[in-house]
Amino acid sequence: MATTGVNSESDVKMSEKDDNKKGPVTEIEFQVSQVINRLEEAVIGKNYSQDNSGASVSSLNVESLSETQPKSVLQQLEDLLVHDSENEVEYTALPELCEASRLSIISHAIAAYSGSLERNHIAHLSSKISNTVDCLIADLFRCENYKVCYHDDQLGGIVRVVRALLNAKVPHFSELGYEALKKLPVIYTSIISPVGIVQFICNQLGLPLRCVNAIPCNTLFGSQKMDLAALEREIEADKENNKLPLIVLADAGTPVSGHVDNLTRLQEICKASGVWLHLRGHSLAALAVPLYPNATGHISDSMTLPLGIWLGIPGLPTATVYNHELLVSVSPSLLDTPGRKLISLPLWSTFQCLGKEEVRKRFQRAFDWCQQLWLRIEKYPNIRLLSQPPGGEGGIITVSELATKPVNANILFEVAASTVVFQFIPENHQGRVPPYYDKLNSWLGQILQRDCPLVNITLCEVENNEVVLRYCPLEPQPGVHEPPDFESFVACLEQQIEILTATVKHKSEFQKLVEGSQCLRLVEIEGWAGLGGVRYQPTAYQDVQLTDYIKEQLNNLNVSLVERLRATDAAFSLGEGGDGLACVRFGMVTSDTDVGELLSLVETAGQEEEETGKVLDTMAEVVKRGIEAATLELQRESDEQLWQEGILRAVPVVGSIVNWWSPHHKGSGIKGRSLDLTAGIVASTENIYRYHMQAAPNNQPLEQLPVGHSRSSSASSNQPHHP
Repeated sequence: MATTGVNSESDVKMSEKDDNKKGPVTEIEFQVSQVINRLEEAVIGKNYSQDNSGASVSSLNVESLSETQPKSVLQQLEDLLVHDSENEVEYTALPELCEASRLSIISHAIAAYSGSLERNHIAHLSSKISNTVDCLIADLFRCENYKVCYHDDQLGGIVRVVRALLNAKVPHFSELGYEALKKLPVIYTSIISPVGIVQFICNQLGLPLRCVNAIPCNTLFGSQKMDLAALEREIEADKENNKLPLIVLADAGTPVSGHVDNLTRLQEICKASGVWLHLRGHSLAALAVPLYPNATGHISDSMTLPLGIWLGIPGLPTATVYNHELLVSVSPSLLDTPGRKLISLPLWSTFQCLGKEEVRKRFQRAFDWCQQLWLRIEKYPNIRLLSQPPGGEGGIITVSELATKPVNANILFEVAASTVVFQFIPENHQGRVPPYYDKLNSWLGQILQRDCPLVNITLCEVENNEVVLRYCPLEPQPGVHEPPDFESFVACLEQQIEILTATVKHKSEFQKLVEGSQCLRLVEIEGWAGLGGVRYQPTAYQDVQLTDYIKEQLNNLNVSLVERLRATDAAFSLGEGGDGLACVRFGMVTSDTDVGELLSLVETAGQEEEETGKVLDTMAEVVKRGIEAATLELQRESDEQLWQEGILRAVPVVGSIVNWWSPHHKGSGIKGRSLDLTAGIVASTENIYRYHMQAAPNNQPLEQLPVGHSRSSSASSNQPHHP
């Protein structure tokens, strides 16, 4: 079509012209508008060359929107995306989109636009695209006889499967719903699984939470695998109690540590008990690694495959594969995707862009990276690994070998570990680490995130609230496509381990020295992983009750102390204890750090700050008392002069006559007063003005005040002084 060619050329020129002006939202809108307008031309048959202006609507870009309402809307939307005023973040960078990610987002716009097409046409198109994606997924994950349903919510597939099972096993459930249940259905899940999963399932289906039966894990420390003996006992007990065992939600890669349940034994238990087995977890991506077809066989009745998370591509729907042969009596509408919605179009675009082989290689690289990191950090005695070890028993199989060797499901999931979870611990420590190590691990994770951004480390909590560090390449950051730099990561980790070890070693010495000091007090700082905090407290306040005023003075003293210390060493920082008062905060230290010298420096600086405060306080007191004394002397002299010269001089009109009749004697006026801050005396200014002298050594002071002051820098200058 000639019109289309003109439009394309115009679009390209204007796109190149305004490339630097486009924001991320405008750029996506520009590409979507190009595709949609071409679809309008091809499908609906509109001819935009008939426009009087001669310009094509498909050339929609920044210039054509500069004075229109859509431009304003897009700008507002972009501001909402990149600015976060509630969290005090000035600017949030949107992730960089690769070609596959951009196609996925454009596919959503096309899918929404296609809803306006003729019903039969869109139903046929949806079926065709879904069938293509079904075949790609079935071939990639070795489940050729399974069907696939797609859903935007990651838990939507489990809800559909449970609803289908209820319809298959409970007569008239589709008509009566909960009232048709003569037996309570039971959903079995591991005790370490997120509670929100089963709550969501029950809420969507109107089932009570007592339908959930949480199975404990193995008693072996650190294991997150489901106790299958306990599962078998619970299924039998529920049958005896007239309940309906329905489905087991098992893990092929637990949410944090990536442990995989014994799938072979699970299959046997579920098949013997007539219970549906559903798998979820990142390790399911390992099914795509082997090249041999049918090498793994059918490992479950259904699986959740979050391809968007594994590939780091936004907008991809989650796929749930299921064995349709076990649900032949169920209406297909309970599981199949509605025909009038192109929900699988983003997945189709991704497979067309990347290709099935590239998807498989990305999964293989992710498992290989986990194995590489594990082998690099397992040698450190202060690092405890909590995730499943890769490589199988003895670690003799590499991930790359999986592509050339046929293996069964259990061996596959033992070799391919989906995550690496570790934590810093004392050497040869067993059981839960002390709470202080949670702070150390949190600090370690933040340092690694800052210094090694190419190795995506996240901080997590395991079931006993321990803080651990987690690396999971199957949860890639959008826009990050570079391979991880393990060399820099391990070098940084090794350096931080030395710092952590030194800090732990010096912390006990630090606390002992502070307890033995007369003017330092140990302060517990919440969430602080360094040596700790100390507060300088003058000896005058050791045995007194800390009133609000004294606390304020102590707070000001320690704030000034930190400022003085930071002028000499940036290692000191201002902290705040649990009581809300300021303190000197000590961070991480190295092995050659002299803790005693650091504390001595704090004591010396604190004493200097205290003395400086005393001088200033005393000077303020001298000025105050000098002003008071001068005021009293001037008032006394004024009264004396009034009585000596007569009251009549102070009476209006009469005073003028008296002053004319009897003038003032020369030199009988009120003398001024001067304050000598060095000597601390208040003296008359008569000699200065009479003889023009700058000093009057023979002049006797009217009042002499003591310069010494016994109060500390924390004392109030407003309190009365008793000489």
